[in-house]
Amino acid sequence: MNSRVLFLTAAVLPVLGSGVAMASDTALQNTELSMRGLSATDLSRLQPFTNPLPAPDTSSIAADIGAGPYPSGAKTRSGIVSGSAGRAFGSFGIPYTTTRVQDGNQSAAGTTAASRLSTTYPYRTVGKLTFSAGYCSASLIRRSVIVTAAHCIQNFGSGASIFSGFQFRPGHYGAAGATAAQIAPYGTWNWAALVRPASWANGTDIGSGAARDNDLAVIALARDARGRFVGDLTGYLAYGWNNYSFVTSSKTGNLHTAAVTTLGYPFLMDRGAIMQRTDGPTYTTTVGRAGQLWQGSNLTGGSSGGPWVVNFAPRTAALTGGAVAGTAPVMAVIGVTSWGSSDPNAPKDNYSSQFRQNSRYPNASYGGYGAGNIGSLLNTLCSSAAPGGGTYASQGYCN
Repeated sequence: MNSRVLFLTAAVLPVLGSGVAMASDTALQNTELSMRGLSATDLSRLQPFTNPLPAPDTSSIAADIGAGPYPSGAKTRSGIVSGSAGRAFGSFGIPYTTTRVQDGNQSAAGTTAASRLSTTYPYRTVGKLTFSAGYCSASLIRRSVIVTAAHCIQNFGSGASIFSGFQFRPGHYGAAGATAAQIAPYGTWNWAALVRPASWANGTDIGSGAARDNDLAVIALARDARGRFVGDLTGYLAYGWNNYSFVTSSKTGNLHTAAVTTLGYPFLMDRGAIMQRTDGPTYTTTVGRAGQLWQGSNLTGGSSGGPWVVNFAPRTAALTGGAVAGTAPVMAVIGVTSWGSSDPNAPKDNYSSQFRQNSRYPNASYGGYGAGNIGSLLNTLCSSAAPGGGTYASQGYCN
């Protein structure tokens, strides 16, 4: 590869009384205007530059606990926004970022390629769940099984009375002017069977108010007219339990923490027409004796039932030089949005029932579907009789 030298004119360095030279700020101009760009082959041969200075000892480093002496801010297209002007954090001071899952035309309207991103994996495993009382969010965790919140199935303590007409539209994009193909890019899928916790139905689930141990449910989706499973078109996510991918270390203040992505269709954002994504740290906590996951978020109604995902990654890099992905690298749903403040302008948190073992679901394994509440609900659904003979598992719904 040919090398070129960039000639710069040296600036005069005024000397302080101590004999230390202090450089004035100077614009350094590139005089090699004819420099050619590197070819693809040359780029592929470049080696990384590594700081030759040795890494310092970080064994006693602690995270800052204060905001620092200077006000925070951000520069947007409309100007500079001070930290005090926005409230994109929870009452615990949990930072997060929320964005549309949108590509192409970046306005809310239009029939362009704006829905392309929501139809790529893994976004397309998430969709809008509509039913007689309104809509929630949900995600595929088996070949033809979605997980959502139990409160999207029925009101707490309402016994045998459940909502009706459950339909799932994966990858849904419904902004003004959207085409039929954007609204239901993989079709509309009717429900075949569901399982929600009995303790939710009879109103005995442990907790206080909206915070409950087991606000989750699973739904088997019927095959389409051509006999296909939805997951064969979209793929599906893994799921985890007992706080999969959480860590505790001095680097996070010894709090039980994971990096979590939440997805769903909150109505106060684009009127629920466009999938939204929130990223930030998530903590484990207990509310009214109910095990909860806790995240800063401004997702509101309509996002209920949307997945909380660890290791969210559309693409994974090929690692070299001895690098490994870690001890818990699987992209997995570990909870679904359950409740939170309805006011997006106040310091706001969201919560999820933990996918985990608890007093209602104490076993470490349920029929090969995993531990705790999520394992038990899936086992009950997949081992139940399916139309045409056999079980939902034997017919392939639960692969």
